[in-house]
Amino acid sequence: MSRHHARARTSAVERPPRRSQAERAEQMRARLLDATIECLSESGYGRMSTNDIVRKARVSRGALAHHFPTKADLVKAAAQRLVDQRGEQFHERFSAIDPARRTPAEALAVLWSFYDDPSGLALIELSVAARSHPELRSMLQPMSKRIETITAEVVVEYFPDLAALPFIEEALRAIHAMYVGLAVSGLAGKEAVDHATEVRAFLKVLVSITGSLEPILSGPSVQHDPPTTLELVRSNQ
Repeated sequence: MSRHHARARTSAVERPPRRSQAERAEQMRARLLDATIECLSESGYGRMSTNDIVRKARVSRGALAHHFPTKADLVKAAAQRLVDQRGEQFHERFSAIDPARRTPAEALAVLWSFYDDPSGLALIELSVAARSHPELRSMLQPMSKRIETITAEVVVEYFPDLAALPFIEEALRAIHAMYVGLAVSGLAGKEAVDHATEVRAFLKVLVSITGSLEPILSGPSVQHDPPTTLELVRSNQ
């Protein structure tokens, strides 16, 4: 075989398969959405511009306009991608916990890790921005419901005893509200971060005595109409 043919054959073998048009489009969308998530966490919704996004994604404005004609389309898709990614990570991290260490305190530590990072702040930023940007309100409602469902799935699967408590829905909503507040206040500096650490330590103490509080907090049986998220998740197990 000639040297020319040998080189041609080697090139043919080493050349990676060509991506389909659909694959290229999906990768372009992913680059744009990941860049949007980064910009949200760095600059906030109000200060974020499409120029920032195309620079970070290293694509043309034409590519952005082709895949996402409006800023609202882009942000909605980015928020959906972020929630889906975090849902997968949520299940992965909880499944990685040794069964002997699956305590409420450990669950709180894992849950906090999803608020105390750039992607978590990006979701919080959108929630805060919805107050002054009406276009965000309708798109965030299904996102909030999806986060609630993911949390319920994890509680039912990994903490069935907690899921059976009659006040668990209210407890999860309270923890979510507390963690959002702590994540936002932590942006103010080290003193605020230290304060958040103390609050979370106190919360761990509270959840450690959840069992003894059950007779006090459960009270009369409450009928939910329609079924709560946890009830729906349990019924699908």
